[in-house]
Amino acid sequence: MPRFGALERVEILAAVLGGLWCGALFLPWFGMGGVDGDLTGANMIDSSWLALVVVAVASALLLLDAITISGLRSLPIPAVSTFLMPFGLFYTALFLIAGDNLMYGAWVALGLSAAAVVFSAMAWGIDRRG
Repeated sequence: MPRFGALERVEILAAVLGGLWCGALFLPWFGMGGVDGDLTGANMIDSSWLALVVVAVASALLLLDAITISGLRSLPIPAVSTFLMPFGLFYTALFLIAGDNLMYGAWVALGLSAAAVVFSAMAWGIDRRG
């Protein structure tokens, strides 16, 4: 089993956090009470698939970069992912500001997206230092 360096470990952590954020979209974000049930982040607005795809692509890029040979890449993957990952944080923060009767899924998504942004930025910093 190959030993991962600092860059690869941080990339894998950011990718996992981004993937977990994608899963947190399907947790209850808002309590509706009564027979309506709870609203998840995914069914709040029609464009939630866009945030899901952007964060999933950023996570996949980081994961692929961590497990492949770094000499073969022509695109600065940590930099690209650092610019894509905040899309999930923005999406989550937007609904936290606008919503009331928040449930645990919204807070989990906020923590995961913030951590994913931090770790992808750390990966970019490590990558720039070389």
